[in-house]
Amino acid sequence: MMVLKNVLVATDFSPASEAALTYGRALADSAGASLHVLHVTANFFLRSTPADPHAVVAAKTRAIADRLAGAGPALDVQASVTVSDDAADAIVDYARRKTIDVIVLGTHGRTGVEHLLVGSVAEKVVRRAPCPVLTVRHPEREFVVQGDQTSEAAMIILKKILVATDFSEPSDAALAYAQELARTFGAQLSIAHVVDNVVARAYGPDAIVVADPELQSALEASALRQVEALISDEDRDLLRAEPVILTSNAPAMAIVEYAGASDIDLIVLGTHGRGAVAHFLMGSVAERVVRTAPCPVLTVRHPEHDFVVPDALVAVTRA
Repeated sequence: MMVLKNVLVATDFSPASEAALTYGRALADSAGASLHVLHVTANFFLRSTPADPHAVVAAKTRAIADRLAGAGPALDVQASVTVSDDAADAIVDYARRKTIDVIVLGTHGRTGVEHLLVGSVAEKVVRRAPCPVLTVRHPEREFVVQGDQTSEAAMIILKKILVATDFSEPSDAALAYAQELARTFGAQLSIAHVVDNVVARAYGPDAIVVADPELQSALEASALRQVEALISDEDRDLLRAEPVILTSNAPAMAIVEYAGASDIDLIVLGTHGRGAVAHFLMGSVAERVVRTAPCPVLTVRHPEHDFVVPDALVAVTRA
């Protein structure tokens, strides 16, 4: 069951952040949750600056208030501006202090040299966050749409959800989120696993071993059985759940390409939250998907603070 009490949107007032704010408001409104809007500004108190630092903070706070002016009396909104030289750390710290259930971020989708030099606040938050993170790359395929041209009210329209699994605990957590979201919004659920392309790897330019093509078929058949075992009869009937086996040596690219070709509205992924050294050496499939996905991505780091919990636990909490 989904239990959303606090939604956090981090904004830098860019178009991507404006899209994230639309998503955050729609989620908070649909769940009756409080909406937190946070802007992180550079620590100019320790630098020479022509502007009054306090005036800058006040101006940013007014900008958030102006943007939320049409939120409506039913939505509990908390706006905040914090000063920090590490935006990702500031966002994660706020999420921990305020017991945030989901963080919503816009991502600029940097790639190549620009990404290597600048990095991504969204990706750092995905790696460190104490709760699920919804990243919105704008403009791309969206599942939140405006109600009409005269109102800022937005509707969540989810038709297709893709969850990628490597059969790990974080992937199991991601599957639980995808199932609950599909039930809540009436979406179709696809469960994907990426199988290593051993034939292509073996016949690559640096190969010294020739792989038996039958090995590839065996790996794909085994993966299909594992994915099918994750799908209950109820999910097949109600969620139209289907297994998807992708063969590639680049898992992130395979997931992103499938999502684009299949008109997926939301990708759900588990993330292992690797530390600095491991992340530098191996990177993260989840972060690469966040950077390049054609639709919003929900990343779930397990175990952390969750907003999808077993129905029995909800009953105990409410008792």
